[in-house]
Amino acid sequence: MTIHQLLNIGTSKLKSKSTSPALDAEVLLSYVLKKSKEYLYINPKKYLVHTQVRTYLKLINKRVQGWPVADLTNQKEFYGLKFYVDKNVLIPRPETEGLVEHVLEHIKNMSGLKILDIGTGSGNIIISIARRNVPKNVPTKQSIIRSPRPDKSGLAMGNKFFASDVSSKTLIVAKKNTKRHKVKITFKQGDLLNPWKNKHFDIIVANLPYLAQETDPSTKFEPQNALIAEKKGLALYEKLFRQLSSPLYPHPSTLFLEIGYKQAQQIKKLAKKFLPASETKIYKDLSDRDRYAIISL
Repeated sequence: MTIHQLLNIGTSKLKSKSTSPALDAEVLLSYVLKKSKEYLYINPKKYLVHTQVRTYLKLINKRVQGWPVADLTNQKEFYGLKFYVDKNVLIPRPETEGLVEHVLEHIKNMSGLKILDIGTGSGNIIISIARRNVPKNVPTKQSIIRSPRPDKSGLAMGNKFFASDVSSKTLIVAKKNTKRHKVKITFKQGDLLNPWKNKHFDIIVANLPYLAQETDPSTKFEPQNALIAEKKGLALYEKLFRQLSSPLYPHPSTLFLEIGYKQAQQIKKLAKKFLPASETKIYKDLSDRDRYAIISL
């Protein structure tokens, strides 16, 4: 079979199962051939060997069953970077790029910061922040210094990055992505702030499970504990606020959270309950839904 014929077969099979059947077919065939999508367009009449055809059709059938493309290719693009993903991590969502944007906007004129990502998953958030955070003419927290010289990885010298997750298997994925993107991040395993007792951070960012239940059938192939939380999706954020109210966990200056679009008021109430001096601002995602909470402490 030719590339053109296989793309037609794949697209046809996926029409009733995917919102982007042609794109999915192209991505999967590119993955099998280890070629770019442009290669497919340039060589539509190229015949493929039997093993390539068989592998491709197996992937198409899995996609028909509901498997996410990212799980089939072990790769997902996020904030312009390609991340390795597998069954142990949640596939990065486009709306989470907005959380990264808010952090980068906040720290663009700062240096000498310690930034922590809780529940890091694939590491997509903290790695994206580290790769993009190259400030110019930046003040430290104590005084004005000369612009930090970026190192070879593009990171701003002076800022330090940390991340943790409750799952050891998840941290293997995050460390793999750290190596891929050549960033320096200190990892620890543990629940929320437990691994970081008595350690101060300037910024804490978290995209914790915030769904009360999941109805999207495609997520059945992803770790449910990375999606769903008790107490109507608020259990982990309540636990985080409770920890921050303890002297064991020094307050960061700012907390950045991704939340469910109906949780803004509950998040504000929880923050005030456990952190009375805090101020919470809610920001919307590109779909005009409440999605990000920025809490000043």
